[in-house]
Amino acid sequence: MRTMLRGLVLLYGGVMAALMVLLWGLLKLTVRVRHHHRPPDFGQRQTIDCAWHESLLPYFVAGLPYAKPYVWMNHPAWYMKGIHLYLRLMGVRALVMGSSGHGGRRALEGVVTLLQQQPGSSTFLNPDGPYGPAHRVKDGVLDLAQRTGAPVVALRLRCHHAWRGPTWDRKFVPLPFSRLDVVYSPAWHVTPDNREAVRAAIQQHLDGASSPPL
Repeated sequence: MRTMLRGLVLLYGGVMAALMVLLWGLLKLTVRVRHHHRPPDFGQRQTIDCAWHESLLPYFVAGLPYAKPYVWMNHPAWYMKGIHLYLRLMGVRALVMGSSGHGGRRALEGVVTLLQQQPGSSTFLNPDGPYGPAHRVKDGVLDLAQRTGAPVVALRLRCHHAWRGPTWDRKFVPLPFSRLDVVYSPAWHVTPDNREAVRAAIQQHLDGASSPPL
């Protein structure tokens, strides 16, 4: 029975991943992406990237496939299998299973270990995910940056024509032939002394205000 269930989950995940790749391909071909203030060494250095949960799908269009190695922490539920397979196809080198309320602390430890062992690897997370409240910077991104020494880069994504879903985060999907702008923050290192200042800077940048120097 367990073997059958694993097979069904894998089949479900494969179908979902294929559909996601098709949608991603359509949007990649038809959505015009513009990157603003991207650090010149962004593709070579280790970073902790973050964006609001609502902009996860636009991030897939703008940021994938990856050109440098990434480690992701992701929800372990069976219905996320399609996402897991999709991320692997898009270049995520390592997936650590866990999220808030589902082994999140243990998963965070796993990501910290991998980033420390592989200095060239980066990661991406939603500072307000996975359950909200929306647009509030939680501790996870700050803990990760402080413990690894990797700087945080916040990505604000804005789409000129999009459909918004009826979800807690009002997730939006770019429409074909729209324009997607990605605005990068400065790279902020987190220390015990500037932790709350970085939290406020991330919040300010993702909310659309200017990013203050730290």
